[in-house]
Amino acid sequence: MKNTRKLLATILALSLAIGAVSCGEGTTNADNGGKEKKILRFAEANPKNSLDMQTNTNSKVAVISDHITESLLRYDEDLNLIPILIKDMPRVSEDGLTYSFELKEGIKFHNGETLKSSDVKFTFERMFTPATGALSTYNYDMIVGAKEMLAGTRESLEGFKVIDDTKFEITLVEPYAPFISNLAISYAEIFPEKATKEAGENWGITTLIGTGPYKLESNNQDTGVTLVKNENYHDGIPNLDEIQVKYIDDINTQLLEYEKGNIDVVALDATLYKNYAENDNFKDEVNEYHPLGTTFLNINNEDEVLGNAKVREALSYAVNREEIANYLLNGTVTPAKAFLNPNIPGYNQEAKDYEYSIEKAKSLLDEARYKNGVQIKATVSSADGNASKVFTAIQAQVKEAGIDLTIESLDAAAFNQKKKDGELQLYLATWNGLYPDGDHFMNAYLYSANSITKSVNYNNSKFDEIMSKARVSSNKEERARLYKEADAIATREDYAVIPLYNQSSFFLAKPYVENMKIGNLIYHFFNVDINTELQNKK
Repeated sequence: MKNTRKLLATILALSLAIGAVSCGEGTTNADNGGKEKKILRFAEANPKNSLDMQTNTNSKVAVISDHITESLLRYDEDLNLIPILIKDMPRVSEDGLTYSFELKEGIKFHNGETLKSSDVKFTFERMFTPATGALSTYNYDMIVGAKEMLAGTRESLEGFKVIDDTKFEITLVEPYAPFISNLAISYAEIFPEKATKEAGENWGITTLIGTGPYKLESNNQDTGVTLVKNENYHDGIPNLDEIQVKYIDDINTQLLEYEKGNIDVVALDATLYKNYAENDNFKDEVNEYHPLGTTFLNINNEDEVLGNAKVREALSYAVNREEIANYLLNGTVTPAKAFLNPNIPGYNQEAKDYEYSIEKAKSLLDEARYKNGVQIKATVSSADGNASKVFTAIQAQVKEAGIDLTIESLDAAAFNQKKKDGELQLYLATWNGLYPDGDHFMNAYLYSANSITKSVNYNNSKFDEIMSKARVSSNKEERARLYKEADAIATREDYAVIPLYNQSSFFLAKPYVENMKIGNLIYHFFNVDINTELQNKK
């Protein structure tokens, strides 16, 4: 353990050391009317993905797309569900199958076209068209006719009925408790039919048109994205004139740019938290929030080695979560006790800590007929600097148990493709639920039909049966009980994934950035303003 702690200290020492701070000049662009523009500059790693949220699940993309395209509803920064494109919450039939909606009148897309029910229908039919390659259809495939479209046996969505330009109905095959919540997340953002078809393969690349508060001005897939305010936004003119999302993969470089004054808002990695929280120049610019997330080891359950449950269990015993939490991540995280986040119904408050025992890990490997140890390859994305640090620490820990862990790094595009194809053996994942619901949280990674695209390849009929039962129940207490049971099967019996920690997250924001708040995961700038007077003070 002493050797591991020395390694963790070395990792921290190699992190960014904050030195002399140079003062940035700020943003002083002026528009044609002589008014100074309010430009917000935000840095994040390059997601190397289309901005079309039907075809990816990347939260870094959602930071951009959520400002351009909108869903029918949205969760605000306090996790309240609010109507956005519809007048009120949808009416639900007594049998829980049919949802009736009415759009707000006169909402315009960025190209001037009026939002109609037919655009909503088109969006969902595009989602279920196999050629689209949508990745999150499991959130919506309970709509009548959706699975037939996905199978290629139908070309239209039977369960979507257009009544007129503002009214429509959606009918489900069976009751599904989280359905309205799923309509409020990025994967259900509404596209204009005509413009989307005209853009073809350029949709999400050079073209993305929505009803949101900001319009896409430029999308350079190497350097970043520029958004400009939508003067005709249906919910009032936005505060900011422009949002610049700058792609900087290295987290230390991101922070150096922030120090220089070239960036206004940036995420702060937990390994670097103390560097800034204890620095007089920046301590007042550190902000904390608590996403609905869990960080875990994502395991390929069909792998030749990790397909053995005893090997997976041995890996869990060989990881010292307390050491990672307290020494590597500066006490900014707490060791996980389940896959579910503690703030999600179904989390087991009485669950015991996952035990750390090298001897038990060795014994389990012996039972699995790997007395001489095993070799495992962990893959990290170049866009996730934290993963390398965590795996370097784990590499030292598990070596004592006879687990030889190698680490390979792939660029983000190659990593995402291999994950989608189910080809990764082991990687570090952080799954942040977009709203507090057990189905939403566990379905994506652990339900058999969906786990393939996450390289989990977990298939347990009992787990699937419990999840299916929970999603049709309207009883909150019953659903929570079922999710608790399902979680225990996946992470305490099968070790399908290995939960590591629940995190607090941090970001830095300049003093002149006003109303900056993150409710859960995605950086939204809907209410953000720039105090230009304060910004320009030397």
